[in-house]
Amino acid sequence: MLRDEHVPRRRLIKDLAAVRDNVPLILLIAAPGYGKTITLRQWAAVDPRPFAWLDAEPGDADPARMVRRIADALHPVLPVGDAPRPTQSQAADDVVADAVRRLATGPHRRPWLLVIDNLHVIRNSPGQQAVLALAQRLPPGCHLVVAARTRIGLHIGGLRAEGRCAEFGPDELRLSATESVEVIHNSGAQVTTDQARALARRLDGWPAGVYLSALTLRSRTAVTCVADHLSGADPYLSEYFWDVVLAGESADTVRFLMRTALLDPMSAGLCDAALRRHGSGQTLAGLAARNVFIAPVSPAVRSYRCHPVFREMLLAELRRREPAVEQAIHRRAAAWYERRRQPESAIRHAVAAGDAGMVERLLGRHSRQLIDDGRAESVAADLDTLGRDVIKSVPHLSAQAGWVYAFAGRRTQPAACLAAAVAGGSPATARTMAAVDRLRAALAPGGVDNMLGYARRAARPERPGSDWYPVTTVLLGVAEELTGNTVMAMTRYARVARAGGENRTAAALALAGLAWQAADAGDDATAAAYAKESAALLAAERHPGGWSALTHVICARVALLSADGPAWESTTSQARRAIEGARAFPWLVAAASIRLARLLLDADETDEAREAAAGARLALTELTTAGVLGERFRAVLGDLDAHGQGTEAGDAFGLTAAELRVLQLLPTHLTLSQIAGEMRVSRNTVKTQVAAVYRKLSASGRAEAVQQGRKAGLLD
Repeated sequence: MLRDEHVPRRRLIKDLAAVRDNVPLILLIAAPGYGKTITLRQWAAVDPRPFAWLDAEPGDADPARMVRRIADALHPVLPVGDAPRPTQSQAADDVVADAVRRLATGPHRRPWLLVIDNLHVIRNSPGQQAVLALAQRLPPGCHLVVAARTRIGLHIGGLRAEGRCAEFGPDELRLSATESVEVIHNSGAQVTTDQARALARRLDGWPAGVYLSALTLRSRTAVTCVADHLSGADPYLSEYFWDVVLAGESADTVRFLMRTALLDPMSAGLCDAALRRHGSGQTLAGLAARNVFIAPVSPAVRSYRCHPVFREMLLAELRRREPAVEQAIHRRAAAWYERRRQPESAIRHAVAAGDAGMVERLLGRHSRQLIDDGRAESVAADLDTLGRDVIKSVPHLSAQAGWVYAFAGRRTQPAACLAAAVAGGSPATARTMAAVDRLRAALAPGGVDNMLGYARRAARPERPGSDWYPVTTVLLGVAEELTGNTVMAMTRYARVARAGGENRTAAALALAGLAWQAADAGDDATAAAYAKESAALLAAERHPGGWSALTHVICARVALLSADGPAWESTTSQARRAIEGARAFPWLVAAASIRLARLLLDADETDEAREAAAGARLALTELTTAGVLGERFRAVLGDLDAHGQGTEAGDAFGLTAAELRVLQLLPTHLTLSQIAGEMRVSRNTVKTQVAAVYRKLSASGRAEAVQQGRKAGLLD
């Protein structure tokens, strides 16, 4: 099937040729189709040293026969008479010892390489031990090269410890992206380089898979479409797996493989529970040891994964042979994961089973924790698989799905889920009504006034310690703040903040609210402390959206006040990403964008401030009533307009907008510290800006700067 020119292995051959002379044993161990034989042939074609070749056969389990065949294979690369000719009566150990002695001490000795291919056919046999005995006695410069599917029976611990064994496994044998593209293009398949690279990534560099996929593409007319949907179930790949990989496996093993393909990754306990059997751990370990396209996830974890295309083939065959078992296996897997408190995996299998009731129950119990752990996007992707019609058919599931979609940064699906939950046909239970009211309060479809009403109703049945108490309480606090009841809002925030461990997402939002209240009151130290605590709860790298926007913006304010440039750049960047990921919450986008616009204006980043204000305007259009957000937005717009006018006036003197604002405050009796408080920046920042004003206006002090400013028309 594969010919040498189809799969060029230049990089690998270079690594093989670089093996040191004092390393007698070279192993190439990998599953079928990794190009072990092709690589060795290409190496022999370019290496000046003589190669001898032996293809192991089942009869070579007899050590005497194996040694005779090794001697015959070595004859062409050694001077006549040097190769020993063992007799049938000689013991294997004596034959090997005599052979190695003569090869090492003969007068015409020169470096050579002996390749023994397919050694796995005699695994755990005396013949295999004879091969290792030969490797241990080879003279310097000579190499015994073994190619096999598995290392079973090859007891190489001593050689490895001595640094006298070089091993090349799947990681070294797989094709690089460049090599994969070359194979695909050499096959004649008309695909773009990007498509070829994408296909190579899916195949994980498996050489035979890359080549067979290229042949599949070459035989199709709609190549572009096929390239994006090629799978292990396609005929060329499927036939290879059956003819080469699974040919020697029992029917029970094949059935095990097909059913466990549903359980990626696989572990002994999971397979036993989902398949209702025992001994799965031993079966998995044996398959991995034999390299039947199953490999351990990591040495420390006793779980395994199928090669992606092998799994696709197995799943296609399972659905053809046993279509009825798939849902049952997924349900049992979901239950197993839930018992082990792994809700994300449990939901994934419940979705795969198409069991809307189970998904609804799992989301009801675990959605808060999953969102806290930054898993909303992953769960949302699983819900996509379940399908909109299934989700809409269960009102409580619709409400829970809308909650997950909102924190996953989806723009339209949360509202669609809310509409489906509200329009649910059957009488709603108290549990469903509470979930719907929470979602209504969070999405605020009728503006901040309606948000307050829904938040009050959602919070009514909750008590301290209940699952949803922190969420409903912080939503009620937000609604009260946005409708002007700041005192009550801060009380709610403080209550949620004290119970931060119960719900990190809600507590982080509450702490951000407390931080902004302190900042507005001029208490920068308290604001910074709350900001730090809020950020610590979020683990910001896992929460690019959701309710993290106000936290990132208050952290940006702290960075601005402390004149920490790198922190300012980092936090403003995080704030922008968080705002973009919070589009399902227009009140939050508006509040955070207004705050960010103010900070950017203070930092003299006018264009960025206008961009943030534009985002706030767009979010406000989604709110029927905006409460205090409208007042804050108008104030920012006024400052932006004043900033534009001031910039024109200051251009002649090169004054920045921030320096113009400082100049406006110099005629007052405010100290530099008080000016810093007015401008919400640090005293050091104001001191630097005042010095710049003096320099640009050629003033020696505050009074002269004011005088020059009035002459220039920069002051009234």
